[in-house]
Amino acid sequence: MKAIKTTCPLDCYEQCALLVTEDRGRIISIEPDPDHPVTGASICSKGKKIAERINHPHRLRYPLLKKGGTFKEISWPEALSLMGAKITEALEKSGPLSLLHYYDGGYSGLLKNIEGRFFSALGGSTTHQGSLCWGAGLAAQKYDFGAVMAHPYRDLLNARLILIWGRNPAHTAIHLQALIKQAGQKGARVILIDPVRTATSAAADQHLRVKPGTDGALALALANVIMEQDLADRDFVRKYCSGYSRFAAMCKKYTPEKASALTGLEAETIQKLALDYGNSKPAAILIGIGPQRHSNGGNSVRAIDALAALTGNVGLPGGGASYANFRVTRHIDHAYLAGDDLAPRRRFYAKPRLAESLIKFADPPVEFIYVSRSNPLVQVGDSNRLRQAFSRVPFMVTSEHFMTDTASCSDLVLPATSFLEEEDLFFNSMSHQYLTYGAKVLDPPGECRPEYDYFRELAGLLDLDQYPDCSPEEILARAVKPLTESTGITFERIKVESPLLMPGGDDIPWANRSFETADGKYNFYSAAAEKAGCGGLPHYREPHELTDQNLRDEGYRYWFLTPHPRDSIHSTHRLPDGAEVPFAYLHPQTAAQENLSEGRRALISSRRGSIEAAIKISDRIPPDTVMVYEGWWHSSGAAVNNLTPDRVTDMGVQAAYYDCLCRIDSAF
Repeated sequence: MKAIKTTCPLDCYEQCALLVTEDRGRIISIEPDPDHPVTGASICSKGKKIAERINHPHRLRYPLLKKGGTFKEISWPEALSLMGAKITEALEKSGPLSLLHYYDGGYSGLLKNIEGRFFSALGGSTTHQGSLCWGAGLAAQKYDFGAVMAHPYRDLLNARLILIWGRNPAHTAIHLQALIKQAGQKGARVILIDPVRTATSAAADQHLRVKPGTDGALALALANVIMEQDLADRDFVRKYCSGYSRFAAMCKKYTPEKASALTGLEAETIQKLALDYGNSKPAAILIGIGPQRHSNGGNSVRAIDALAALTGNVGLPGGGASYANFRVTRHIDHAYLAGDDLAPRRRFYAKPRLAESLIKFADPPVEFIYVSRSNPLVQVGDSNRLRQAFSRVPFMVTSEHFMTDTASCSDLVLPATSFLEEEDLFFNSMSHQYLTYGAKVLDPPGECRPEYDYFRELAGLLDLDQYPDCSPEEILARAVKPLTESTGITFERIKVESPLLMPGGDDIPWANRSFETADGKYNFYSAAAEKAGCGGLPHYREPHELTDQNLRDEGYRYWFLTPHPRDSIHSTHRLPDGAEVPFAYLHPQTAAQENLSEGRRALISSRRGSIEAAIKISDRIPPDTVMVYEGWWHSSGAAVNNLTPDRVTDMGVQAAYYDCLCRIDSAF
């Protein structure tokens, strides 16, 4: 029996370090690694499910080929020979752009990114720009600050006021939630801004229920009051910001009264919030994924960022507008893993618009798809259209642990290894800045193989000499070469000292007041955003479907919200034999309007499709809203992206999932 250090690979805020006890190929326990300064105290329910998922009887263990609509086991030589033949056929017929490589964050280690180098060695591929979940907020902070950096968690203990804006750390970041509670006990006032009264509200002194999609209007009204009441930090604005006069002039029209009509908050409440924030320096803002899931999401985050700059809550302990944290990524050679040095040809499409792109691409059409680390048929908007688009592609391969909806639409399914069955390096782009080594704990079951390994064999079959014919240790050492060259920290040292805090990982962002924008200042007005067509100032724009009167005339009048559940990351834990059933959550007022009672089944529809779920009535949900947790597989009847659009946000090429009006009817 031995305890081995590794890290949870889920696409999560905290990426908890783990101590896995193994005995003769069997997991005995999974506990938090006490050596990790941020996550060492506990792990969440998702981490506790790891052993169940790895040992699940429905896990794929052999390559599967679809024949006559039914999957049959085949050998790896057969699978790779067929895959190589299909790639060669596509290349000879239409060139490298006929190959589409789709991937996402279902696994957060470095090693699987070597897939990108394989496709670059083939001459290139069609791949995506943007993201499904967080690209609008990333783009916003790049326009404002020049880069995306967040305060370390423990810095919250320096704050006098904490605004949690559209974020639910009680479900998605339990160690952050613990520090929020600790900050509150120390005297910080904690205010939650969210349409839903989430579990995080237990740590808040006040919950402000803003209408979905109106966060930007609220932020601009707060800025207006702060300037009118002379609470702006004039010295900070004068020395370290640009575009202030344009921003100030724009904000004048966002009075508390106007914002009240848009957000549903009382004008007096908006006025008081502005005074509380402006008078409570240092004050911290924790920005979540929710506010930027609308078509106006990027500008909403820019408006929130502006509050921190306006009050001088930038670059000082206890302050900041923390959204994500990209410090570690600067030390990783992503270009090597992607094969940029091989000068590949690439054709890009907007990631949320995968279905439309597959249908429209004609020169050349997509002939071959490889999917990994993702389940797009559940995760991408307008999934009914995506299913149709997949059916048009001659050959599709998916690497997976289970027969997901996406895998079931494929021609060839390859059984993937779990993170405990290979070694890797893990870093976090959302919160802490520790680089963590994940050791191999178990041998893979059946014939599961790591992607880097079978791609190496496939590269040999195709005579690709640019794909690395080496060990995973050598690939990982090459991937951290920038870190080694700048600091002397080698891969071997990371293995020994893991978890290892990256240089500057606990620093306060922008403490030197030198920003990475073109003019070196915080940009209230961004010329780069203007040039990109996003608008130079963070104007408030109503969410797209809210402005479509035809939708309301057709009965689509409820916002459809699909937040992350507590016990799963996207569709990761929605396993085939799960006992959990989906619910649609309604406010009592909404249930009364529709004559729906608790437990009754209902049909929830948009113009794009429908789902069915049992009703749960709760005053935690705002009126005129239907909430269903995301991640349900299609077999549940409640795959939420049957309803959501493939619309993109105002910046960052991100999915505007929450720009979705729905109707609700009894299911007879």
